[in-house]
Amino acid sequence: MTYLNDTPKSRKNKHLNAYERGQIALLHSEGMNPNAIAKRLGRASNTIRNELKRGTVSQIKANKKIMVYYPDTG
Repeated sequence: MTYLNDTPKSRKNKHLNAYERGQIALLHSEGMNPNAIAKRLGRASNTIRNELKRGTVSQIKANKKIMVYYPDTG
Protein backbone atom coordinates (compact mmCIF):
# COMPACT_ATOMS: atom_id res chain seq x y z
CA MET A 1 0.00 0.00 0.00
CA THR A 2 1.35 3.39 -0.95
CA TYR A 3 0.94 6.43 1.27
CA LEU A 4 1.05 9.93 -0.07
CA ASN A 5 2.79 12.67 1.83
CA ASP A 6 -0.20 14.98 2.13
CA THR A 7 -0.13 15.50 5.85
CA PRO A 8 -1.40 18.93 6.80
CA LYS A 9 1.26 21.46 7.61
CA SER A 10 1.48 22.56 11.21
CA ARG A 11 0.17 25.98 12.06
CA LYS A 12 2.74 28.57 12.92
CA ASN A 13 2.35 30.96 15.84
CA LYS A 14 -0.15 28.65 17.45
CA HIS A 15 0.40 29.88 20.98
CA LEU A 16 0.72 33.38 22.34
CA ASN A 17 3.94 34.00 24.22
CA ALA A 18 4.35 35.97 27.45
CA TYR A 19 5.42 39.13 25.62
CA GLU A 20 2.31 39.09 23.40
CA ARG A 21 0.06 38.53 26.42
CA GLY A 22 1.71 41.50 28.13
CA GLN A 23 1.13 43.62 25.05
CA ILE A 24 -2.52 42.56 24.97
CA ALA A 25 -2.90 43.56 28.62
CA LEU A 26 -1.26 46.94 28.04
CA LEU A 27 -3.19 47.79 24.89
CA HIS A 28 -6.49 46.56 26.34
CA SER A 29 -5.99 48.71 29.44
CA GLU A 30 -5.45 51.71 27.14
CA GLY A 31 -8.89 51.07 25.64
CA MET A 32 -7.96 49.52 22.30
CA ASN A 33 -10.45 47.10 20.80
CA PRO A 34 -9.48 43.52 19.85
CA ASN A 35 -9.32 44.34 16.12
CA ALA A 36 -6.77 47.11 16.66
CA ILE A 37 -4.72 44.94 19.04
CA ALA A 38 -4.74 42.10 16.49
CA LYS A 39 -3.49 44.37 13.71
CA ARG A 40 -0.71 45.72 15.89
CA LEU A 41 0.44 42.22 16.95
CA GLY A 42 -0.09 40.61 13.55
CA ARG A 43 -2.56 38.05 14.91
CA ALA A 44 -6.15 37.14 14.13
CA SER A 45 -8.73 39.25 15.93
CA ASN A 46 -10.51 36.09 17.08
CA THR A 47 -7.31 34.98 18.83
CA ILE A 48 -7.25 38.25 20.77
CA ARG A 49 -10.94 38.00 21.66
CA ASN A 50 -10.47 34.42 22.90
CA GLU A 51 -7.44 35.42 24.95
CA LEU A 52 -9.29 38.35 26.53
CA LYS A 53 -12.24 36.10 27.35
CA ARG A 54 -10.00 33.37 28.76
CA GLY A 55 -7.84 35.71 30.85
CA THR A 56 -10.51 38.01 32.27
CA VAL A 57 -11.39 37.44 35.92
CA SER A 58 -13.86 39.17 38.19
CA GLN A 59 -12.64 41.08 41.22
CA ILE A 60 -14.41 42.95 43.96
CA LYS A 61 -13.03 46.41 44.64
CA ALA A 62 -14.82 48.96 46.82
CA ASN A 63 -17.88 46.68 46.95
CA LYS A 64 -18.11 46.66 43.14
CA LYS A 65 -17.53 43.69 40.89
CA ILE A 66 -15.15 44.56 38.06
CA MET A 67 -13.68 42.48 35.24
CA VAL A 68 -9.88 42.64 34.80
CA TYR A 69 -7.64 40.91 32.25
CA TYR A 70 -4.54 39.19 33.64
CA PRO A 71 -2.00 37.80 31.18
CA ASP A 72 -0.97 35.04 33.62
CA THR A 73 -4.53 33.73 33.76
CA GLY A 74 -4.84 33.37 29.98
